[in-house]
Amino acid sequence: MSSSLPLRILLPTDMSMHAMHAAIYAVKLFGQKAIYSLVYAHFDGGLSMPMDIPYAPEMMATQRDGLATAAKRFVEMTGARNVEQHLLFGALPTALKSFAEDTEADAIVMGRRGEGASRFFGSNTTDVIKSSPVPVLAVPEKARLQAVQRILLADDHDTVRPETLALLRSIAEEHDAEVLVAHYSTAVDSDTKHWSNAQYDAALKGIPHAFIGMHGKDVIDGLERTAVKRKADLIAVVHRHTGLLDGIFHASVAKEMAETSESPLLVLEQMK
Repeated sequence: MSSSLPLRILLPTDMSMHAMHAAIYAVKLFGQKAIYSLVYAHFDGGLSMPMDIPYAPEMMATQRDGLATAAKRFVEMTGARNVEQHLLFGALPTALKSFAEDTEADAIVMGRRGEGASRFFGSNTTDVIKSSPVPVLAVPEKARLQAVQRILLADDHDTVRPETLALLRSIAEEHDAEVLVAHYSTAVDSDTKHWSNAQYDAALKGIPHAFIGMHGKDVIDGLERTAVKRKADLIAVVHRHTGLLDGIFHASVAKEMAETSESPLLVLEQMK
């Protein structure tokens, strides 16, 4: 990510109000100068190819019209200056992964709803996060459209590379936000003087930050309770495809939490 270039943000949409809410939140977070790409993925599991049947061109034309309408409304509601429209082919997670790589995107921002296979996300959002090569911001329907003053960053007791936190740094600098690095433990007296503090001090140099203990029955319980207690506007975690997020991506669904969580979650990708 280069600080001299505008951020490129991908906004997957299904033309719904939930998707628009997430897109508006993205502009609140990244500003009007970023490049925003509204993306709709066309996929029909019953067809071997998108254009296999005669009415497929008509279907595609309808989708393009819907995407154009969504883009126009997005510009009117946010004042975003650089807005693109892209109609992709294939299942959303796969299509987004390829598109993010091809365009060198900085992040994906999408809405979170539904009763899918996750306690934080709908199944589509979860699948995107699992395969995404770039950070993903999942925005719940009830997320407030306000400035970010405090970010809760969950430490998973593993090493973190400075480049992994680049987008978080950008957000913190843009909003003059404080970062709270939370060490998770099932014990109430979790130690904030953790060995990993030095790596966060280096990666967050120049950014106001502090270390706190986070505890709870499980990771999600600890994240939610700590975010509320500390008045965090955004929760961030590092996704290594193992470890901390196993609890978040567990197949057992807590429907109540999926419907009531108001905390946007920034998933920072750190590939092996």
